[in-house]
Amino acid sequence: MNSVKQFFKSESAVSTVVSFVLLLGLFVTVLAVFNAHYIPEWKADAEKAHMDDVYDDMSQLKARADMLSLASSLDENSTISLSIPIKMGGGDIPIVGPTKSSGMLSVNDRIYKIDITGTNSTDPFIALGSYDLGTIGYSSNNGYYIDQTFTYENGAVIVSQRERSLMKMDPSISIKNQSGTLLKVDLTLMEIAGDRVVITSNGIEEVKLTGNDWTKKFENKSLTDLTISMNTSYPSAWAKYLNDSAKSEDLAYPSDYNVDEGEDYVIFNLNSSDSNIDFHLNKATVDARVGTF
Repeated sequence: MNSVKQFFKSESAVSTVVSFVLLLGLFVTVLAVFNAHYIPEWKADAEKAHMDDVYDDMSQLKARADMLSLASSLDENSTISLSIPIKMGGGDIPIVGPTKSSGMLSVNDRIYKIDITGTNSTDPFIALGSYDLGTIGYSSNNGYYIDQTFTYENGAVIVSQRERSLMKMDPSISIKNQSGTLLKVDLTLMEIAGDRVVITSNGIEEVKLTGNDWTKKFENKSLTDLTISMNTSYPSAWAKYLNDSAKSEDLAYPSDYNVDEGEDYVIFNLNSSDSNIDFHLNKATVDARVGTF
């Protein structure tokens, strides 16, 4: 009887319960700190790595579009098709953070339009063409890392985030100042043909490109003024590229060239009062389709 009373009066059971509660509290605290600090940091790093992968995919898209353009210029009957896989989602970490981010892939969901005019010694206005060229874009939906948009338009790859844009891969526009007596401008327009498509996914999607057409529009060796007007979602990226291109050829602002940038447009003007502008315009058309890879 005394032994039973001593068991119920024993404090060893209380000590075990208290120790368990303290250990449980410590585990919950460590888990909370881990979830609040380390996992978001790891997830942000993983999503950043995914953005690098998407940039590589868009770089491959540009390279293959350029290859198809070249093939079409060499053979008018060429119908070569090339496919590019786009990694739509990423940022997953095994066990601790398996959830993937997602992305939106689009074809011709944005406007990119270009108008070209010129003048010469006898004609104050020459209409050189108006073209709707289309785009291919990817927009991320990250949970931790800053969202980015990658866009292919007129041969360029542009990366944008938080209302800022930067041209990462250059278009097919060449300006050469030849001995101060002649400006040579070569422009190859890259049209993306195909229906408007928007896909949201966290897997892998395929963009299929098919060479459609390559046309030598014209060449004009006697222009004294050339104006290229663009409607684009990324005017700052185009304005910087055109400004840098002109400066690299020792053209002076604003006597030799001018760049006017607005909310959704860029106007680039070359003024060659003392020399002629030798302008060459080509246009390549590539069909784009999107499907599951």
